[in-house]
Amino acid sequence: MLKFRNIVSFVYFGCTILVFSAPSFAIELRAHHTAERVKVFYSESDSNGWYAIPRGEITAIGVREDAHAQELMKVSQPNSKVTVRLYSGEGIKKGDELFVINKRNLVVGRIDVKIVYRDASFGPMLVGYGNYKYSWPGYRVVQKIEAGFSRTAYIYKARGDYYKHNGDYAYAIAHYKKAIEVDRRYPEAHAALGHIYMKDNSLAYAMKEYREAYNEFPLIYDNEEKYLLLKGMTKAKYRMAYEFTLTNETRKAHVREGIKYAEEALKIYPDSRDLNLYLARFYYKGPEYEDVKAKQQFLKVLEIDPQNTEACLALAELYRKHDNNEKAAVYARRALEISPHNEAAIKLLQRLEK
Repeated sequence: MLKFRNIVSFVYFGCTILVFSAPSFAIELRAHHTAERVKVFYSESDSNGWYAIPRGEITAIGVREDAHAQELMKVSQPNSKVTVRLYSGEGIKKGDELFVINKRNLVVGRIDVKIVYRDASFGPMLVGYGNYKYSWPGYRVVQKIEAGFSRTAYIYKARGDYYKHNGDYAYAIAHYKKAIEVDRRYPEAHAALGHIYMKDNSLAYAMKEYREAYNEFPLIYDNEEKYLLLKGMTKAKYRMAYEFTLTNETRKAHVREGIKYAEEALKIYPDSRDLNLYLARFYYKGPEYEDVKAKQQFLKVLEIDPQNTEACLALAELYRKHDNNEKAAVYARRALEISPHNEAAIKLLQRLEK
Protein backbone atom coordinates (compact mmCIF):
# COMPACT_ATOMS: atom_id res chain seq x y z
CA MET A 1 0.00 0.00 0.00
CA LEU A 2 1.34 3.43 -0.92
CA LYS A 3 1.85 5.64 2.12
CA PHE A 4 2.18 9.41 2.23
CA ARG A 5 3.35 11.84 4.88
CA ASN A 6 1.78 15.26 5.49
CA ILE A 7 -1.67 14.30 4.23
CA VAL A 8 -4.50 16.82 4.55
CA SER A 9 -8.03 15.67 3.85
CA PHE A 10 -11.05 17.80 3.10
CA VAL A 11 -14.55 17.27 1.83
CA TYR A 12 -15.27 18.50 -1.70
CA PHE A 13 -18.78 18.00 -3.11
CA GLY A 14 -19.41 15.09 -0.79
CA CYS A 15 -16.10 13.29 -1.57
CA THR A 16 -13.04 13.17 0.65
CA ILE A 17 -10.01 14.47 -1.26
CA LEU A 18 -6.46 13.97 -0.04
CA VAL A 19 -3.90 16.70 -0.62
CA PHE A 20 -0.26 15.63 -0.38
CA SER A 21 2.68 17.85 0.36
CA ALA A 22 4.88 17.84 -2.73
CA PRO A 23 8.27 16.75 -1.24
CA SER A 24 7.01 13.72 0.72
CA PHE A 25 4.69 12.74 -2.15
CA ALA A 26 7.56 12.66 -4.68
CA ILE A 27 9.89 10.70 -2.36
CA GLU A 28 7.27 8.12 -1.42
CA LEU A 29 6.13 7.73 -5.03
CA ARG A 30 9.65 6.92 -6.25
CA ALA A 31 10.15 4.47 -3.38
CA HIS A 32 6.82 2.83 -4.11
CA HIS A 33 7.58 2.17 -7.78
CA THR A 34 11.15 1.01 -7.04
CA ALA A 35 9.95 -1.47 -4.41
CA GLU A 36 7.13 -2.91 -6.49
CA ARG A 37 8.61 -3.18 -9.94
CA VAL A 38 9.37 -6.54 -11.54
CA LYS A 39 11.32 -7.39 -14.68
CA VAL A 40 9.32 -9.25 -17.31
CA PHE A 41 10.23 -10.84 -20.64
CA TYR A 42 8.47 -11.49 -23.94
CA SER A 43 10.16 -14.88 -24.49
CA GLU A 44 12.68 -17.35 -23.09
CA SER A 45 15.34 -15.86 -25.37
CA ASP A 46 14.62 -12.27 -24.34
CA SER A 47 17.67 -11.20 -22.33
CA ASN A 48 16.75 -7.52 -21.96
CA GLY A 49 13.21 -7.52 -20.62
CA TRP A 50 11.44 -4.46 -19.28
CA TYR A 51 10.17 -3.25 -15.94
CA ALA A 52 6.53 -3.41 -14.93
CA ILE A 53 4.29 -2.78 -11.93
CA PRO A 54 2.06 -5.63 -10.65
CA ARG A 55 -1.56 -4.43 -10.78
CA GLY A 56 -3.61 -7.51 -9.91
CA GLU A 57 -4.36 -11.20 -10.56
CA ILE A 58 -6.64 -13.04 -12.96
CA THR A 59 -9.78 -14.43 -11.28
CA ALA A 60 -11.62 -15.78 -14.35
CA ILE A 61 -11.22 -16.33 -18.09
CA GLY A 62 -14.18 -16.75 -20.46
CA VAL A 63 -15.58 -15.93 -23.88
CA ARG A 64 -16.54 -12.33 -24.62
CA GLU A 65 -20.28 -11.72 -24.87
CA ASP A 66 -20.26 -10.65 -28.52
CA ALA A 67 -17.87 -13.37 -29.78
CA HIS A 68 -20.61 -15.03 -31.83
CA ALA A 69 -21.45 -11.75 -33.59
CA GLN A 70 -17.77 -11.16 -34.34
CA GLU A 71 -17.55 -14.59 -36.03
CA LEU A 72 -20.68 -14.00 -38.11
CA MET A 73 -19.32 -10.66 -39.29
CA LYS A 74 -15.93 -12.28 -40.02
CA VAL A 75 -14.25 -9.61 -37.89
CA SER A 76 -10.87 -10.60 -36.53
CA GLN A 77 -11.12 -9.68 -32.85
CA PRO A 78 -9.77 -11.15 -29.60
CA ASN A 79 -12.59 -13.43 -28.50
CA SER A 80 -11.58 -14.06 -24.87
CA LYS A 81 -12.60 -12.10 -21.79
CA VAL A 82 -10.60 -11.88 -18.59
CA THR A 83 -11.65 -10.69 -15.14
CA VAL A 84 -8.91 -9.28 -12.92
CA ARG A 85 -8.92 -8.50 -9.23
CA LEU A 86 -6.84 -5.34 -8.82
CA TYR A 87 -4.51 -4.60 -5.92
CA SER A 88 -5.66 -0.98 -6.30
CA GLY A 89 -7.99 0.67 -8.79
CA GLU A 90 -6.07 3.95 -8.70
CA GLY A 91 -5.46 5.32 -12.17
CA ILE A 92 -6.60 2.26 -14.16
CA LYS A 93 -9.11 3.26 -16.82
CA LYS A 94 -10.79 2.03 -19.97
CA GLY A 95 -8.35 1.83 -22.87
CA ASP A 96 -5.25 1.05 -20.77
CA GLU A 97 -2.92 -1.75 -21.88
CA LEU A 98 -1.95 -4.40 -19.32
CA PHE A 99 -0.06 -7.69 -19.63
CA VAL A 100 -0.49 -11.17 -18.13
CA ILE A 101 2.71 -12.86 -16.89
CA ASN A 102 3.28 -16.42 -15.75
CA LYS A 103 5.30 -17.57 -12.73
CA ARG A 104 8.56 -17.12 -14.66
CA ASN A 105 7.63 -13.50 -15.51
CA LEU A 106 7.06 -14.32 -19.20
CA VAL A 107 4.34 -12.34 -20.98
CA VAL A 108 1.55 -14.77 -21.95
CA GLY A 109 -1.29 -12.36 -22.71
CA ARG A 110 -2.24 -8.73 -23.33
CA ILE A 111 -5.30 -7.03 -21.84
CA ASP A 112 -7.24 -4.24 -23.50
CA VAL A 113 -9.14 -2.77 -20.52
CA LYS A 114 -12.87 -2.38 -21.23
CA ILE A 115 -14.55 -1.94 -17.84
CA VAL A 116 -13.23 -0.88 -14.42
CA TYR A 117 -15.61 -1.31 -11.48
CA ARG A 118 -15.77 -1.99 -7.75
CA ASP A 119 -17.17 -5.28 -6.49
CA ALA A 120 -18.80 -5.26 -3.06
CA SER A 121 -16.88 -8.39 -2.00
CA PHE A 122 -13.61 -8.26 -3.93
CA GLY A 123 -12.98 -4.52 -4.28
CA PRO A 124 -11.58 -2.97 -7.49
CA MET A 125 -11.95 -5.20 -10.56
CA LEU A 126 -11.56 -4.91 -14.32
CA VAL A 127 -12.76 -6.72 -17.41
CA GLY A 128 -10.63 -6.82 -20.54
CA TYR A 129 -10.42 -8.55 -23.90
CA GLY A 130 -7.56 -10.41 -25.54
CA ASN A 131 -6.29 -13.92 -26.32
CA TYR A 132 -5.62 -15.97 -23.20
CA LYS A 133 -4.70 -19.43 -24.49
CA TYR A 134 -1.67 -19.56 -22.19
CA SER A 135 -3.15 -17.68 -19.23
CA TRP A 136 -4.67 -19.12 -16.06
CA PRO A 137 -6.49 -17.78 -12.98
CA GLY A 138 -3.93 -16.67 -10.44
CA TYR A 139 -1.49 -15.31 -13.03
CA ARG A 140 -0.36 -11.76 -12.30
CA VAL A 141 -1.36 -8.75 -14.38
CA VAL A 142 1.24 -6.00 -14.82
CA GLN A 143 1.54 -2.57 -16.38
CA LYS A 144 4.61 -1.07 -18.06
CA ILE A 145 6.34 1.10 -15.52
CA GLU A 146 6.14 4.30 -17.60
CA ALA A 147 2.40 3.72 -18.10
CA GLY A 148 2.02 2.92 -14.41
CA PHE A 149 2.92 6.45 -13.42
CA SER A 150 -0.36 7.53 -15.04
CA ARG A 151 -2.22 6.22 -12.02
CA THR A 152 -0.85 9.19 -10.04
CA ALA A 153 -2.27 11.66 -12.53
CA TYR A 154 -5.63 11.69 -10.79
CA ILE A 155 -3.93 13.05 -7.65
CA TYR A 156 -2.67 16.10 -9.53
CA LYS A 157 -6.11 16.44 -11.15
CA ALA A 158 -7.74 16.40 -7.70
CA ARG A 159 -5.32 19.07 -6.51
CA GLY A 160 -6.15 21.17 -9.56
CA ASP A 161 -9.86 20.81 -8.81
CA TYR A 162 -9.27 21.93 -5.24
CA TYR A 163 -7.35 25.06 -6.26
CA LYS A 164 -9.90 25.86 -8.97
CA HIS A 165 -12.74 25.53 -6.44
CA ASN A 166 -10.93 28.05 -4.24
CA GLY A 167 -10.22 30.47 -7.06
CA ASP A 168 -6.44 29.82 -7.21
CA TYR A 169 -6.38 29.40 -10.98
CA ALA A 170 -2.60 29.64 -11.39
CA TYR A 171 -2.09 26.71 -9.02
CA ALA A 172 -4.97 24.85 -10.66
CA ILE A 173 -3.38 25.23 -14.11
CA ALA A 174 0.00 24.05 -12.78
CA HIS A 175 -1.50 20.88 -11.32
CA TYR A 176 -3.65 20.11 -14.35
CA LYS A 177 -0.50 20.43 -16.49
CA LYS A 178 1.35 18.11 -14.11
CA ALA A 179 -1.45 15.55 -14.46
CA ILE A 180 -1.04 15.73 -18.25
CA GLU A 181 2.75 15.36 -17.96
CA VAL A 182 2.17 12.15 -16.02
CA ASP A 183 -0.60 10.92 -18.32
CA ARG A 184 -0.83 12.76 -21.63
CA ARG A 185 -4.05 10.87 -22.50
CA TYR A 186 -5.92 12.22 -19.44
CA PRO A 187 -8.97 13.86 -21.07
CA GLU A 188 -10.49 15.23 -17.85
CA ALA A 189 -7.30 17.19 -17.11
CA HIS A 190 -7.23 18.62 -20.64
CA ALA A 191 -10.91 19.57 -20.35
CA ALA A 192 -10.36 21.20 -16.94
CA LEU A 193 -7.58 23.32 -18.43
CA GLY A 194 -9.89 24.25 -21.30
CA HIS A 195 -12.58 25.42 -18.87
CA ILE A 196 -10.11 27.73 -17.10
CA TYR A 197 -8.85 29.17 -20.38
CA MET A 198 -12.46 29.78 -21.46
CA LYS A 199 -13.09 31.66 -18.24
CA ASP A 200 -10.01 33.76 -19.04
CA ASN A 201 -11.31 34.43 -22.59
CA SER A 202 -8.32 32.59 -24.09
CA LEU A 203 -10.40 30.86 -26.74
CA ALA A 204 -7.53 29.47 -28.82
CA TYR A 205 -5.90 27.87 -25.77
CA ALA A 206 -9.28 26.59 -24.57
CA MET A 207 -10.04 24.91 -27.91
CA LYS A 208 -6.56 23.35 -28.01
CA GLU A 209 -7.15 21.65 -24.66
CA TYR A 210 -10.76 20.78 -25.53
CA ARG A 211 -9.60 19.06 -28.72
CA GLU A 212 -7.02 17.04 -26.78
CA ALA A 213 -9.80 15.90 -24.43
CA TYR A 214 -12.19 15.24 -27.33
CA ASN A 215 -9.59 13.02 -29.02
CA GLU A 216 -9.78 10.73 -25.98
CA PHE A 217 -13.57 11.08 -25.58
CA PRO A 218 -14.22 7.31 -25.08
CA LEU A 219 -11.89 7.36 -22.05
CA ILE A 220 -14.11 9.86 -20.19
CA TYR A 221 -16.13 7.75 -17.78
CA ASP A 222 -18.59 10.26 -16.36
CA ASN A 223 -21.43 11.59 -18.55
CA GLU A 224 -21.38 14.91 -16.71
CA GLU A 225 -17.72 15.37 -17.67
CA LYS A 226 -18.54 14.52 -21.30
CA TYR A 227 -21.42 16.99 -21.28
CA LEU A 228 -19.33 19.81 -19.79
CA LEU A 229 -16.59 19.22 -22.37
CA LEU A 230 -19.07 19.38 -25.28
CA LYS A 231 -20.77 22.41 -23.75
CA GLY A 232 -17.42 24.18 -23.47
CA MET A 233 -16.58 23.37 -27.10
CA THR A 234 -20.01 24.59 -28.23
CA LYS A 235 -19.64 27.86 -26.34
CA ALA A 236 -16.09 28.38 -27.68
CA LYS A 237 -17.24 27.82 -31.27
CA TYR A 238 -20.16 30.23 -30.83
CA ARG A 239 -17.85 32.95 -29.54
CA MET A 240 -15.31 32.29 -32.28
CA ALA A 241 -18.05 32.57 -34.89
CA TYR A 242 -19.62 35.83 -33.65
CA GLU A 243 -17.08 37.80 -31.61
CA PHE A 244 -14.52 38.27 -34.38
CA THR A 245 -14.38 39.63 -37.91
CA LEU A 246 -14.22 36.53 -40.12
CA THR A 247 -14.71 35.48 -43.71
CA ASN A 248 -18.05 33.88 -44.43
CA GLU A 249 -16.44 30.48 -44.98
CA THR A 250 -14.54 30.60 -41.68
CA ARG A 251 -17.70 31.56 -39.80
CA LYS A 252 -19.58 28.72 -41.50
CA ALA A 253 -16.90 26.26 -40.37
CA HIS A 254 -17.18 27.44 -36.73
CA VAL A 255 -20.98 27.21 -36.90
CA ARG A 256 -20.90 23.69 -38.35
CA GLU A 257 -18.54 22.51 -35.61
CA GLY A 258 -20.61 24.24 -32.93
CA ILE A 259 -23.76 22.51 -34.14
CA LYS A 260 -21.95 19.16 -34.12
CA TYR A 261 -20.79 19.54 -30.51
CA ALA A 262 -24.18 20.86 -29.35
CA GLU A 263 -25.99 17.89 -30.92
CA GLU A 264 -23.57 15.46 -29.27
CA ALA A 265 -24.12 17.12 -25.89
CA LEU A 266 -27.90 16.91 -26.33
CA LYS A 267 -27.62 13.16 -26.81
CA ILE A 268 -26.39 13.06 -23.21
CA TYR A 269 -28.84 15.61 -21.75
CA PRO A 270 -31.68 16.22 -24.27
CA ASP A 271 -33.36 18.76 -21.99
CA SER A 272 -30.35 20.98 -21.44
CA ARG A 273 -31.63 24.56 -21.67
CA ASP A 274 -28.17 25.95 -22.45
CA LEU A 275 -27.33 23.56 -25.29
CA ASN A 276 -30.76 23.85 -26.90
CA LEU A 277 -30.35 27.62 -26.73
CA TYR A 278 -26.88 27.51 -28.32
CA LEU A 279 -28.16 25.24 -31.08
CA ALA A 280 -31.07 27.61 -31.71
CA ARG A 281 -28.66 30.57 -31.89
CA PHE A 282 -26.46 28.76 -34.42
CA TYR A 283 -29.46 28.14 -36.69
CA TYR A 284 -30.87 31.65 -36.13
CA LYS A 285 -27.67 33.65 -36.64
CA GLY A 286 -25.73 31.28 -38.88
CA PRO A 287 -24.67 32.33 -42.38
CA GLU A 288 -27.11 29.84 -43.91
CA TYR A 289 -30.18 31.10 -41.95
CA GLU A 290 -31.96 27.84 -41.14
CA ASP A 291 -35.19 29.44 -39.94
CA VAL A 292 -37.28 26.28 -39.56
CA LYS A 293 -34.67 24.58 -37.41
CA ALA A 294 -34.18 27.78 -35.41
CA LYS A 295 -37.92 27.99 -34.74
CA GLN A 296 -38.05 24.38 -33.58
CA GLN A 297 -35.10 24.87 -31.26
CA PHE A 298 -36.43 28.08 -29.70
CA LEU A 299 -39.77 26.36 -29.11
CA LYS A 300 -37.83 23.55 -27.38
CA VAL A 301 -36.10 26.16 -25.22
CA LEU A 302 -39.48 27.56 -24.17
CA GLU A 303 -40.67 24.05 -23.29
CA ILE A 304 -37.73 23.73 -20.92
CA ASP A 305 -37.67 27.36 -19.75
CA PRO A 306 -41.03 29.13 -20.30
CA GLN A 307 -39.57 32.39 -18.93
CA ASN A 308 -36.83 32.68 -21.55
CA THR A 309 -37.07 36.17 -23.02
CA GLU A 310 -34.44 35.55 -25.71
CA ALA A 311 -36.42 32.64 -27.16
CA CYS A 312 -39.63 34.69 -27.21
CA LEU A 313 -37.97 37.60 -29.02
CA ALA A 314 -36.28 35.31 -31.54
CA LEU A 315 -39.59 33.59 -32.32
CA ALA A 316 -41.30 36.97 -32.70
CA GLU A 317 -38.60 38.08 -35.18
CA LEU A 318 -38.81 34.79 -37.10
CA TYR A 319 -42.61 35.03 -37.48
CA ARG A 320 -42.34 38.71 -38.48
CA LYS A 321 -39.68 37.81 -41.06
CA HIS A 322 -42.12 35.35 -42.63
CA ASP A 323 -45.03 37.84 -42.57
CA ASN A 324 -46.94 36.20 -39.72
CA ASN A 325 -47.37 39.37 -37.66
CA GLU A 326 -50.14 37.90 -35.52
CA LYS A 327 -47.89 35.13 -34.17
CA ALA A 328 -44.99 37.56 -33.93
CA ALA A 329 -47.07 39.85 -31.69
CA VAL A 330 -48.00 36.90 -29.44
CA TYR A 331 -44.36 36.16 -28.68
CA ALA A 332 -43.42 39.86 -28.39
CA ARG A 333 -46.16 40.34 -25.76
CA ARG A 334 -44.99 37.18 -23.98
CA ALA A 335 -41.47 38.62 -23.85
CA LEU A 336 -42.86 41.82 -22.30
CA GLU A 337 -44.81 39.83 -19.72
CA ILE A 338 -41.58 38.15 -18.68
CA SER A 339 -39.47 41.33 -18.88
CA PRO A 340 -41.72 44.43 -18.77
CA HIS A 341 -38.89 46.89 -19.47
CA ASN A 342 -37.24 45.00 -22.32
CA GLU A 343 -36.54 47.66 -24.96
CA ALA A 344 -36.20 45.21 -27.86
CA ALA A 345 -39.64 43.72 -27.08
CA ILE A 346 -41.25 47.18 -26.74
CA LYS A 347 -39.83 48.39 -30.08
CA LEU A 348 -40.77 45.16 -31.87
CA LEU A 349 -44.33 45.27 -30.60
CA GLN A 350 -44.67 48.94 -31.62
CA ARG A 351 -43.54 48.07 -35.15
CA LEU A 352 -45.95 45.17 -35.33
CA GLU A 353 -48.92 47.24 -34.06
CA LYS A 354 -48.30 49.93 -36.69
